[in-house]
Parts: sequence; C-alpha cells; structure tokens
Amino acid sequence: MFYIICEKTMLKKILVYFLILLLAAYPASAGEVSLTRWVLNVTLDESGLVEEVIQVEIQNAGSLPLDGISFIVLSSKVTMIYDFSHTFSSYGQTDQQQAVSGGTKIELNFNQSVKPGDKWSGRIGFTAGNMAVKEGSDYSLDILVNAPQAIVSGKKIDISIPTDADIRAQVFLPKSYELISVQPDPFRNLFQYGRMVPTWTPEKLHIGDTIRIKSAYSDVLAKIVGNDDRARKLKADIKNAKDAGKIVQDAENYLASANENNNKAFASFGGKDYSVALQYAGYANDELNRAENNLTGSTAKAAPKATVKTPGFEAYIFGFALLITLLSRNLLRNV
Repeated sequence: MFYIICEKTMLKKILVYFLILLLAAYPASAGEVSLTRWVLNVTLDESGLVEEVIQVEIQNAGSLPLDGISFIVLSSKVTMIYDFSHTFSSYGQTDQQQAVSGGTKIELNFNQSVKPGDKWSGRIGFTAGNMAVKEGSDYSLDILVNAPQAIVSGKKIDISIPTDADIRAQVFLPKSYELISVQPDPFRNLFQYGRMVPTWTPEKLHIGDTIRIKSAYSDVLAKIVGNDDRARKLKADIKNAKDAGKIVQDAENYLASANENNNKAFASFGGKDYSVALQYAGYANDELNRAENNLTGSTAKAAPKATVKTPGFEAYIFGFALLITLLSRNLLRNV
C-alpha cells in the first residue's frame, strides 16, 4: 500500500516537472498573442528597389510581457529605415537580421516590453534590394503575407489571427508600368500619380497568401501619365495666374477638355483598347498645348476706369449761392 502511494506521489511530481518544462519551452500560447493589423504598403521603384512599410498591431492577452516580433522578407539585401514616416512606435525597436533560405529574417526587439493586457502598434519600414526580378523591361515581384512570430521570454511563438483582423495591401508599380498578371485577385486596381496600384482588402487577402505580380512598361500608359503630369502642373499654373489677376477662362476650359479626354484614354487602356486610348491621349495632348499657349499669352484683367464726377445737385447749390452773393453786393452799392 505504501509503495502504491509513493508511486502516485512520484507520478504527480513528474507531471508537475513536465508542465514546468513545457511552460519554459513555450511561454505563451498562440491564442494569448494575436495579430489584429498587418497592412502592407509596397512601392516598386523604376530601378527595381522595393520600399515596404508594414503597419502592425499586436494584442498581448497573455500573462507574460511581449518582447518583440520576427518575420521574413524575400530579399537578401534588407535595409531598415528609421524615421517617423517609416519605422516608428512609442516602444522603440532595434533590429537584428539573419539570412534564411530564400530571404532574410528580421527580428525586432522592443526597447520596452509590452505588458500583459496591452497592445503594440507601429510601422516597420525597410528597403529590399533584390526582391523584384527584372527581365528586359518587365518586373516580377513576390510578397509574403505571413504573420510575424512573437518573442516572449526569449522564445519565438506563433501568433493567432482573429477573424476580424485588418489584413490589407497596396503595391505601387513603377511609373508607366501596366499590370500583366496578379495573384490573388485584388479588390481594385487604382491609378495614382502615374502608378498602377493593385489594392487588397481583408476580404481578398489572408495571412498565408503570397502576392505575385508581373508588370511591364507601356508606351501607351506613358503618354497618359505624361498628360496627367502636365495637367496637374498646369492646374497650379492657372491658379497662380488667376491669383495674379490674369484672364484664364479659356485656359481652364482647355484643361477641363484635356482631363476629360485623358480619362477616356485611361478607360480605354483599362479595357485593353490601346488604339482608342492613344487617340484620346492625343486629343488630351492637343488641349494641353492650347491651354499652355493660352496661359502664356494671357493678359491682366482690364483695370476699372476711374469714375469722373459729373456736376450734380451740389453744383447747382454753389451757383445759386454765388448768384445771391452778387445780388447782395449790388444792392449794398445802391443804398
């Protein structure tokens, strides 16, 4: 009987010891640290350099402090950017890099650990030198949408992903580059300042996806972009001329017509009707030329003429007073 009791006691001790080992090896569970925001803003430059800014929000619902995070970038030339517009958080952060198969592991250690019950939010900015692959004038680009790992008590653990997590992405292609193929399907393809911008919302993008993009330089799009650049500059020039008192109505009308034609050109380009796109782009170019020429030859508004006062009621009163004065003098002489 005593032997059985001792054996049970020993089993309990072993179980407790085993649990302690598990806690030491895995200090927090995936459900205790969750990723609530992972938003990618990626810009592919004409030179092939990739600039990426990740907006991150992580909730620490565990019982231990969160010391940092780590994630992988598909590039062997990663340079962190430390400024307010790129990498920033109130906790501060320092990075360590480690070469891994296919890329670089970035480990960010917070200057101040995130306490249990608190959340960490910040921006992580970096450039990647060989993330994009160039073939002739074409570019292909792969972007991982993997969740980071949490660093707790020196251990890396997986992070849970809530169903309502804010997972989004935007990729700015080089200026005048069109989108040849893209996976997964974006929510929308925007056009901003001469760049095509495929955009994903949480409904279209999920943790574990890999964004795959192929793009190519387009002469047709370059003409549309050139018109767009000129139109924005001309709009500012017209405003300055108008503020200076010049007559700019014709220039404004030409600019409005140019924008309308350029919008039609872009719509045709989006529909792959390149010949029609070129036609409308040509119309837009002609209207921009007219607007610029008109603005160059515009003159100042005619200054209002100074008003000349015609004799009015005051003149008649003055004349009447003068007449009375003369009559009075004559009467005094005759007295």
